Amino acid sequence: MELILKNGLPHQDKGVQAVANAFSVNSFSKNKMYFANPTLELDKEALLHNIKEVQKTNGIHPEYTALNGIQDYLNLDIKMETGTGKTYVHTATIFELHKQYKINKFIIVVPTLAIKAGTRQFIQDPYTKKHFKDVCGYGTEIELQVLDAAKKKKGKQFFPSAVREFVSGSSQNQNKIYVLLVNMALLTNSKMLKDQYDSGVEDFYKPVEGISATKPFLLIDEPHRFSKAQKTFEFITNEIQPQCIIRFGATYPTVTIGKGTAKKTIKDYHNLLYDLNACESFNQNLIKGIAKEHFEPLSKKEDKVKIMAIQSKTSAKFNLIQKDGPTKSFELKKGDSLSIISEEFEGIVIDAIGSNFIELSNGQTKSQGEEFSTDIYSSSYQEQMLKLAIDRHFETERINFDRKFKIKTLALFFIDDIYSYRQDEKSGKETYLKNTFEKLLLDKINQVIPTLNKDTEKEYLEFLEASKKDVTACHAGYFSQDNSSSDEEIANEINEILFEKKKLLSIKKEDGNYNTRRFLFSKWTLKEGWDNPNVFTITKLRSSGSESSKIQEVGRGLRLPVDELGNRISNEEFKLNYIIDFTEADFADRLVKEINDELPKGFVITEEKLNEVAKKLKQDPDDLFFDLFSKKYIDRKYNINIENQIQFFEEYPDFAMGLNGNKVVDRNTKKDKKIKIRPAVYNELKTLWEAINQKYVLFYDKIEEDDYLKEELVKLFENNVFTDVIITSKRQVIQTTDDNQMMANEDSGVQYTISRPLPYSEFLKRINKQTNIPIQLIHEVLISYAEKHSIDNDKINEFSAANFVSRFNDWKINKLQGRFSYSKSNIKLNGTKLSFPNGQPKEEITQGVIGTKFIEGTPVEKYLYDTYAYDSPLEKDNIQAVIDEVVVYGKIPRSSISIPTITGQSYSPDFMYVVKKADGSKTLNIVVETKDVENQSTLRKTEEVKIKCAKEFFKQLTIDGYTVEFHEQLNNKKIKQIVDEVLM
Repeated sequence: MELILKNGLPHQDKGVQAVANAFSVNSFSKNKMYFANPTLELDKEALLHNIKEVQKTNGIHPEYTALNGIQDYLNLDIKMETGTGKTYVHTATIFELHKQYKINKFIIVVPTLAIKAGTRQFIQDPYTKKHFKDVCGYGTEIELQVLDAAKKKKGKQFFPSAVREFVSGSSQNQNKIYVLLVNMALLTNSKMLKDQYDSGVEDFYKPVEGISATKPFLLIDEPHRFSKAQKTFEFITNEIQPQCIIRFGATYPTVTIGKGTAKKTIKDYHNLLYDLNACESFNQNLIKGIAKEHFEPLSKKEDKVKIMAIQSKTSAKFNLIQKDGPTKSFELKKGDSLSIISEEFEGIVIDAIGSNFIELSNGQTKSQGEEFSTDIYSSSYQEQMLKLAIDRHFETERINFDRKFKIKTLALFFIDDIYSYRQDEKSGKETYLKNTFEKLLLDKINQVIPTLNKDTEKEYLEFLEASKKDVTACHAGYFSQDNSSSDEEIANEINEILFEKKKLLSIKKEDGNYNTRRFLFSKWTLKEGWDNPNVFTITKLRSSGSESSKIQEVGRGLRLPVDELGNRISNEEFKLNYIIDFTEADFADRLVKEINDELPKGFVITEEKLNEVAKKLKQDPDDLFFDLFSKKYIDRKYNINIENQIQFFEEYPDFAMGLNGNKVVDRNTKKDKKIKIRPAVYNELKTLWEAINQKYVLFYDKIEEDDYLKEELVKLFENNVFTDVIITSKRQVIQTTDDNQMMANEDSGVQYTISRPLPYSEFLKRINKQTNIPIQLIHEVLISYAEKHSIDNDKINEFSAANFVSRFNDWKINKLQGRFSYSKSNIKLNGTKLSFPNGQPKEEITQGVIGTKFIEGTPVEKYLYDTYAYDSPLEKDNIQAVIDEVVVYGKIPRSSISIPTITGQSYSPDFMYVVKKADGSKTLNIVVETKDVENQSTLRKTEEVKIKCAKEFFKQLTIDGYTVEFHEQLNNKKIKQIVDEVLM
């Protein structure tokens, strides 16, 4: 097959013409040197006029046009999303600039060898040459010179031949365009271009001097890898000295501008001519859509393990970080099982310990400081991810085969360790991931074949029969270690993945047999510079790190597919299945934010937007307009005043068009901000504060009949407690809204049943740990239950244990209200959130524990802190309320008071007050729980129970000699009403 290139695609033509139209015939003068480009006249006024006209035509936003400018060279930027054909566009741009302005010396600079190989392959492909020469009608060809690292030899060093051919090529030869392709490392880490050689070209003995003399136009691919502060960019501008730099990319570097409150980080665009962003690309169906999917954790524990330290290659220290329990420390040596830390790791042993890493018997390597979930690294979780990926692949593949011209469907897996897939000759470890994959693939093929129609799906049936006959031939891997391998089979795999895209996309081989290879495995080696249009599923069995670009991660599968004849299919909507683990459950939301954050802020407010925000803020639209106008945020025509935009978006984030609401953040809400505690106010509150911080124990009243509790527990087990272990996926599809913003919508996931029983003793311990019911009693209850009901061993599992704990907690809430009491413990108060062990107040408190939002101004003298911080509107009203009868008051730091409740959770109220009657006759203490809800019916059951427990607690506190009034406050009640009620 041939990959059929299409000319005349509007989204690509716009990029080519944007560059060409930045110039005019008068922009150039003839150069005297036969090997050099025409000279670009840096007439800034004329060039900026052309640039603005192009930007106007392409609708470039004012935020970006404000970054226009010309230096000692001309910089032009073309932004095109991954998968929309950047390589085609920059190649077409070369031809167009040669056609219109006789430019024929170009340098293409790329960041990596992989991108270099892809660019080289594209330009040198005979079909590409024929396309641009004949189909597009340029009537000329590119003579590509590729600069590679020179091998060190003894004796005379020869001038690089690629540079020689590039420099000496005549600009008078209109049948050739000379292009030099070079990767970043050769500009920064090599002396090749700076060295002086014994022989040269055109009187140049330093390659870089010869290159500079050609007055080249230089193209940069993946500009986010070429910050202008880097040595590479400095070398380009100072040594190569191109007349024009044209950057093509989906992502650009960032720069920080402004000072103080006006300081902000922006994309480093410079004369942006074309902006084909992700929203436009998705909206115009220029790339695949994305359906992200992950499995919920298998267990309810969500425990994590962290490698704390490696001890001289002999042992490793681990911390087990439990969600519902204390952190535990372990020290393990080579040969120890990780099941010592958690039973989730059953069967996984430490095979080796290095200077800062450990190797596990399942083929994985973990580094010092690395943190990983007990669930994710259990074989059952990864096995289900593989199964889901195979299921999604076959869903798509069957549809793609049922076409007049079929689409070869590919899937890509990013994995943890090469030796889980590729046999390690030295260790002889089992390739557990490869073996599991082949088993699951064979199971799926056997499952699908009987469902096929032998008449209408004959070819797909034959394709699957061929796959079944040789499952190993269905997959291949590429890892960086493979580059030094001498294995011929591995070499063939690499060649097909990296360089024989057409072969990989072919359904049949040249001999007529089916080409079943369609599952690819890598360790993030296949990233920028490699893509295949027919990747429909990407499965990430390893984390790539939270700081990586989300759009770059999915970029390997965004390109629109091609059919078996090489035709690009652009008249349909396709989805890329993206499967990850639950630690990245927010991937879709982060991707949406990343895409929306790329959009510029709006500079004109529509009437509809004004009405929408006014309704949300419960204001009259006319009043809101007047407010914005009086603050000079907008003018009479609704235009946003650019000089005040930062303050505007901070005060009114709902107007930040094209952005998520969390794009604009209050600059005061820094996590490390400290708030001062006023010692005089604290001393007034000290007695109340210390009283409510006393440790109390919750006691359940004795249950009358001996068998009552046992009978109740049997009933709980009869309430559908025993269940299978079901792993459930959550799927989100990335879509665009009418106003070109991105959003993630829920879609249907899958559920798989897994055999994962617990040992009976462990089952009892799990319940005991979370309920405090004696193990012996649980055992007796289960014996009674088993007399009437059979128990499937597979259903003695973690889900069943969690079900019982949930039923038991509900039972406590419903049955034990009124059957408990509080008793003061003998535990001595030893410091609090506000005070030291000696009772003296602390100087300050972290802002986050009392509120995430601020009110400008200095609080009244009777308030506990020197800053007003709050979380909800109701809390804001409370702290601003000036009440004469209140002596002192303050927000109670979050989770600082620990009142035990029958829900099994502790409780901490929100405000504390000391109040006094107007005549001074009586002083009272009040503790308030604020709930920003309309009425009691909207409170969740557990919240209601906590509040009832709190009322009992404060009753007991009063009985023990310290009177405290406890009140709950819903948002239809003012704090003044509560104070008045207490003082009546």
